[in-house]
Amino acid sequence: MRKDVVIVGGGIAGVSAAFFLSQGMSVALVERESTLGHHSSGRTAAQYTLGIAADTMRRVAAASKDFFEQPPAGFCGGSLIAQRGCLTVARSGQESRLQGIREQIRSVGARARITDAGETLSLFPALRPGGVAAGVHEPDAMDLDIAALFNGYASGAKARGAVFVPGEPVLSIERRGGMWHLRTPRTTIEASVLVNAAGAWADQVAVLAGETPLGLQPMRRTAFNFVAEGGASPDTWPFVSNLDYRWYIRPGRGHMLGSLCDAVLAAPEELRARDEDVAQAIANIEGDTTFRVKQVQSQWAGLRTFAADRNPVVGPRAGSQGFHWLAGQGGCGILASPALAQALAASVLGDELPPVQRELGLSFAALAPDRQALPASAPGA
Repeated sequence: MRKDVVIVGGGIAGVSAAFFLSQGMSVALVERESTLGHHSSGRTAAQYTLGIAADTMRRVAAASKDFFEQPPAGFCGGSLIAQRGCLTVARSGQESRLQGIREQIRSVGARARITDAGETLSLFPALRPGGVAAGVHEPDAMDLDIAALFNGYASGAKARGAVFVPGEPVLSIERRGGMWHLRTPRTTIEASVLVNAAGAWADQVAVLAGETPLGLQPMRRTAFNFVAEGGASPDTWPFVSNLDYRWYIRPGRGHMLGSLCDAVLAAPEELRARDEDVAQAIANIEGDTTFRVKQVQSQWAGLRTFAADRNPVVGPRAGSQGFHWLAGQGGCGILASPALAQALAASVLGDELPPVQRELGLSFAALAPDRQALPASAPGA
């Protein structure tokens, strides 16, 4: 099979890249799992927020908002978003730290304000009053319809001729004759451009291709769906987390999503939630709220993969022969997927970044794998 571009990785990064690249190039996507979006893309809190500490990632997320609010014609059957709001809660003595979060959100033109104890409790009435001194409320944070977003990317790419090859681990990658030659158990794909969108496995793909790895760090995150007593009608309450990031809750119909907010370095592999981590998350939630967890309906763990500076990596190293990174999304891969994939497509095609990205101060240099903030070579490379 011969294509202009071959993408390694069938998560949200890979399918969004296929969607935008297929507008002007022939594309093949290879995924080792039999189901696309099997790993981190299918294990997300599905939240759009700009309360992101990493500066470049926050700008990328801001640049993605227009796509979510006005997706292309025919992209999905309905809306991709639902208004939710996001609330970060501080204890006594922590109030000054909330100002930094507020300013981060405001720095990209979004709304955020400090709430006193009374208003914080009115926004999320299940919080224990003694543990609440103030909060930061981001009213325009949203729930994202991940299934509709993922299917829109995949269907749109396929409609333009992109070929998806699931269930095929990559066995070898070679560069010869000005082309990448990628071999799986059942097929060989030749392409002038290779996009490394392999998530937690991106460094492994780089090594297989003879490229220097970035030293990406996959971090474990535990989450679970639960039914609780102690909340009257939480469907319209905001997404909430405490400033210490010991837990978060996303209310929903019939159940809620909770997390320990753990960030533990882990090998890139299939993960399962550990019962002790879920138990600790429940203890943290019950300690700070009036909820009593009656039933854990499901639990899981996923990987959030970070570059050294916590910002995403998009494009080639200087002098690279058609090897483009799309990695290091660090738990923001869903909410930043439109702008990251658009930046990748611009990089591959030799175009400028879209105007909204340039207006927000983004540049290829800030996204590049050889930017100054990243190590010149990964440890042990």
